[in-house]
Amino acid sequence: MKMHLFKFFIILAFAKAMTSCTSIHKVEEEIANIQVDVDLITFHKEFAMANAADLPSLKEKFPLFFPPRVPDSLWILKLTGKDTIHNALENAVKNADFNYQEMERDIKDVMRHVIYYFPEFKATPILTVLSDVNYRQKVIPTADQLIISIDTYLGKDHELYAGINNYQRENLNREQLPADVALAYATLFVEPSMDRSLLGSMIYHGKLHYVQHLFAPKATGDQLLNYAPEKYVFARENESQMWRYFIANELLYDADSKLLSRFILPAPFSKFYLEVDQQTPGGVGRYIGYRMVKSFMENNQVELKTMIDLSGEEIFKRSKYKPLL
Repeated sequence: MKMHLFKFFIILAFAKAMTSCTSIHKVEEEIANIQVDVDLITFHKEFAMANAADLPSLKEKFPLFFPPRVPDSLWILKLTGKDTIHNALENAVKNADFNYQEMERDIKDVMRHVIYYFPEFKATPILTVLSDVNYRQKVIPTADQLIISIDTYLGKDHELYAGINNYQRENLNREQLPADVALAYATLFVEPSMDRSLLGSMIYHGKLHYVQHLFAPKATGDQLLNYAPEKYVFARENESQMWRYFIANELLYDADSKLLSRFILPAPFSKFYLEVDQQTPGGVGRYIGYRMVKSFMENNQVELKTMIDLSGEEIFKRSKYKPLL
């Protein structure tokens, strides 16, 4: 009898998996047919090919990149090759030999996914800029354009990143771009939480990463969370132990702001104050928050927008979350 039941549940699970795969395939087919008529404009190249006499026309064409508080003399230094730092950035990007057509395809694919889940979204032109390696703002969506800091995708081992902490340069790679674009767009649709508890922060970031994955379904777990691959593996393999730590120390409803730096914000590692800390990814609470939101969506028939509006407490209670063993 037990063997028959076991076989029944195996067949049921297989059938459910097959149905889910078929459904996902149909959704991706629909998304692939969405038209996105925008271009990728390599502003950084236009600037590199211009000279001082072209400055007025550049300012007229791209006013956002020339704030009034910055004097023309600084732009002219760059245009005339007298800014050594800018020269190094231009050369590094040029030598990187980016495939801009592939980059445009990847970003448009993210935009299609955004339109599918949020039809009110309007795709905008994509512009590449040099940002003096502003790795904290690699992708900036505005109402009129999507700005890509192209000098933050040279590869984590690039010499220009030598002064950046290891954990911060881990994903300064071209492969990271779709996940970064998806996360930037996710922030447009997920309102910041007013719940200051650790659980509230975990669920807020969990919502962001869940929406991000919908927008960039091909992104890997480490890319979504900006973890080193081996640290993402650690989080998956030790999820149950980390969860037990949060429960045993009654941290879920604790609103101590120090918990953000320990378990939510980007950092070299999370701070359990245990010998194993160095092996953990920073902000491990975001990973568990994502797992909770994912579990909620798998166990409740609700619209995406409805989930986004729910409180962290309700999502947690209805998620039926169980950590990976």
